[in-house]
Amino acid sequence: MHKMAVLCVLLCAGCVVSHVDPRKPDLPLPERFAEQEASAILNPWWSVLNDSTVDALINEALDRNPDVAIAAARVAEARSALREVRAQQLPTLEANASASRSRVNGALLTGAPGNSFIYNDFIAQGAVAYETDFWGRYFRVSQAARARLASSEFDREAVKLSLSGDVARRYYQLVAATHQLEIARSTLKSRDEALQIEQVRTTAGESDELTLRRAEADEAAARSAVAQLELQVVRLDHSLSVLLGRSPKEFSDISIANGLSLPEVPVVPTGLPSEVLARRPDIQSAEAVLIATADDVGAARAALFPSIKLTGTYGRESIELSDLFTSPSSVWSVAAGLTQPIFEGGRLRAALSGAKARQEQARAQYAKTVQTVFQEILDGLRGEALLARVEQSNADQVKSLSRATELAELRYNEGDLAYIDLLDARRSLYQAQLDLVAARRDALLNVVDIALGLGGGLGTRAESISAKR
Repeated sequence: MHKMAVLCVLLCAGCVVSHVDPRKPDLPLPERFAEQEASAILNPWWSVLNDSTVDALINEALDRNPDVAIAAARVAEARSALREVRAQQLPTLEANASASRSRVNGALLTGAPGNSFIYNDFIAQGAVAYETDFWGRYFRVSQAARARLASSEFDREAVKLSLSGDVARRYYQLVAATHQLEIARSTLKSRDEALQIEQVRTTAGESDELTLRRAEADEAAARSAVAQLELQVVRLDHSLSVLLGRSPKEFSDISIANGLSLPEVPVVPTGLPSEVLARRPDIQSAEAVLIATADDVGAARAALFPSIKLTGTYGRESIELSDLFTSPSSVWSVAAGLTQPIFEGGRLRAALSGAKARQEQARAQYAKTVQTVFQEILDGLRGEALLARVEQSNADQVKSLSRATELAELRYNEGDLAYIDLLDARRSLYQAQLDLVAARRDALLNVVDIALGLGGGLGTRAESISAKR
């Protein structure tokens, strides 16, 4: 009984030696996000957009984008590392065979000069070795590898979520730029017509050169704006094609967004703050890394204690090959060894110190990740109402300036308004039209940010996280 009690005490001591608490930092969360009632985030998150084009583009990207393939390969690498680490906890079994022929100087054995003999030695045996994990070192190494596998799987899901968000953002940016290009082209057409009228009026003596030159400058500015927006559309189109995993040969001169318009801005259900920690894969990845570094500290601490190795061999040995498995030639050995590190130049202590430093880094990184996530969410929720007000103000401005420009055209044609005043009205309307499109685009991008920030899911495109602690 006393021996069993001592053994139990030692085993418990071994567990205590290698156990390290990850100790997540204390980060008080807000009680709620917004005044609206909390509800579950839609899954997949992009279903809140209710846009079939976005659905198709995101699915294409998740199937073809190389970043997803890279993340999946990293998961496979982490899974292989876990299997490799687990193997260290198992006994090793080897088989070996040897044959030798030797000539021995008999004088060394008998003292009589001139005597010598030749003999053969045939050996076939198996060997088994096992290092007991008394202090839990290999268990902690295995647990750290398991946590890193989970982190890589969370990273894969985070890559997919980020990619889906980038696709939606780039698509709405492209649609907005295409719409702005249409406005610019329409404006250029009206500027061309105005310039032609001014040329005729100048020739007829009804206008002066100053007005003509202003009309020319106005038309040139419109042409410049069209060229700039055409370049922006091309670059956004190519950028979206890259996100979709398309090859350069598949890049099209015809914009993906041709003929499409920006949809109405939806309202995103907010959920509860505590749910974000459980849904966001980047937060879960940071937590898994924190757990892994805690196990690293435990493994480094256990390395300071003695290691116990058990070895055994069993086989056959004879001087004649024909007698190797027939005569009584069995041989065996059993051994146990204990190794206690005494002096290694401070290597083990330095390894433990480094592991503790990495744990502190992981703890700080976890806190930073959570803080950044909640900053993005709160910024998005605060911006939701403000951007709606911006869009409404822009819409009111466009309405007013459209009427003001119509009146300015009438007064100018009647000779009651200077061309410079008409030009100001046109420019103001043009800029307000561009701003209205930009406001709708920004509101949609904000919806994307909120849905992702709250930990929206990937629906059927999500993969299960197999490695759990």
